[in-house]
Amino acid sequence: MIRRRERLLLALSQSSIIDDGDASAAAEAICAAAAEGLAVDRASLWELDADARSMRCVHLYDAREGGHRRTPALRLAASDFPRYFEALQRERTITADDAPRHPDASEFAHGYLDVLGIGAMLDAPVRQHGRLVGILCAEHRGGPRHWRQSEVLFAASLCDLQGRALTAAERKDYRDRLERLNQDLESRVQARTADLQEALDRLDEARQHLVQRERFAALGELVAGIAHEINTPVGVIVTASSHARGVLQGLRHARDRGELTRTAFESALSELEESLAMAERNAERAAGLIESFKRTSADRTHDARSPFELGKVVADVLATLQPLLRRCRVQVQLDAAASLACDSYPGAIGQIVTNLVVNACTHGYGPTPPPGATVRVVIRPLGDRARIDIADDGIGMDEAVRERAFEPFFTTARSLGGTGLGLGIVRGLVNRTLGGDVSMMSAPGRGTCVRLEFPRVAPA
Repeated sequence: MIRRRERLLLALSQSSIIDDGDASAAAEAICAAAAEGLAVDRASLWELDADARSMRCVHLYDAREGGHRRTPALRLAASDFPRYFEALQRERTITADDAPRHPDASEFAHGYLDVLGIGAMLDAPVRQHGRLVGILCAEHRGGPRHWRQSEVLFAASLCDLQGRALTAAERKDYRDRLERLNQDLESRVQARTADLQEALDRLDEARQHLVQRERFAALGELVAGIAHEINTPVGVIVTASSHARGVLQGLRHARDRGELTRTAFESALSELEESLAMAERNAERAAGLIESFKRTSADRTHDARSPFELGKVVADVLATLQPLLRRCRVQVQLDAAASLACDSYPGAIGQIVTNLVVNACTHGYGPTPPPGATVRVVIRPLGDRARIDIADDGIGMDEAVRERAFEPFFTTARSLGGTGLGLGIVRGLVNRTLGGDVSMMSAPGRGTCVRLEFPRVAPA
């Protein structure tokens, strides 16, 4: 019999059922081993409640009543069996050879032991993490029975395996909860990521809208300036045409009346020639302004890549800026290397030059520029790259402002309507569109120079 118990313990301890984390399956196996090893037809496992004032049966094996019952719905309370619970608190095995007369088990004599025909009980404590958490109860039907020491040790070993099974179930529960928590956390992270991505998409859409509005703001100002500028030559053309029409009418009347003389005819021809020349000069001036503006605006709105001569593109941009420069009382000087061919984005270059020149006028010199205020634009080749310096002799900026100058939405003139996007657009166009770099040199009272360097052939 002892060897059978040893084999049962060895097989059970080596079985994966103890450490799989399935407490119910482990309890069934332990109760079956207890019934076989102790030669009883009734064995059960009980779990103490947290206050140790009651316990419930978690598994019952009864050979006479159909075998295993996983949810027997049996509960004992300390208020009903005080001596038994007091004995449990001593955390020692209760060996009741004659259960109805044993001081720790006699409370069960009437209504339990007599009904089931139980004559002896062996109750061993189950411990987990050093704490009493339940009992293993082996019940012998029939008369009294003497429990041998080997049987007590066998029951204690089964209790140790039950403690191990409870720990495995606890670990599995922790692992399952951690997995559920991780899944919930992952779902929450995905949901939060989706929310953040949606917010970023909205911000990016708003940023693109602001950038687009800023890019066309200068163009709108140029439209107004060009319209005002064109009014002058067009007005001269209208005046010259009106004068020529008057001279022609005078000639026609003199002819009809027969009063046309050679001297009057020669004088009328001279006036007509002068009027036509004046109209022609101003028409060419207006056409030049319109052509320059068309090239600049078309480049900016289409952002198309094309071959071009860098100095010519910059000169066209500066020509369209002349009305603004005159209104700001700022001059511009262009020093461009001849025949600097590029294959890149002229629209981006036009936007960059416009932003930097306007920035120099409004921020570099302020509302009252000094006499002779000048913005210098210098274009030089650097091998397969090109460099553009746009410099002023204005108020300059300190290091703190200079370090943040290219940040989007940073401006020192928000009260004057500044958006802080002008230089941010410049950096984006230079870095992303032209594939180049932009830097700034400035100091208080020493003006500002913005330097652009980019490949003459834009990256694909």
